[in-house]
Amino acid sequence: MSRKDHYDGPDFMSVPEAARYLGIGRKMIYSLLETGQLAFAREHGAIRILTASVVDFQARGQLT
Repeated sequence: MSRKDHYDGPDFMSVPEAARYLGIGRKMIYSLLETGQLAFAREHGAIRILTASVVDFQARGQLT
């Protein structure tokens, strides 16, 4: 299993997937990443966002 495969499972989302899940644009996702509100990892330039952090962010209701 390559290292990249680790970030492709259900524990991680891409930026577009997180944007769709939260109902916001990609620019807002990048802003949330920059401010540390969403946890992520980089693999070969790709950003993989921790799914749990997206679900927790939505549960906190910070986008209402």
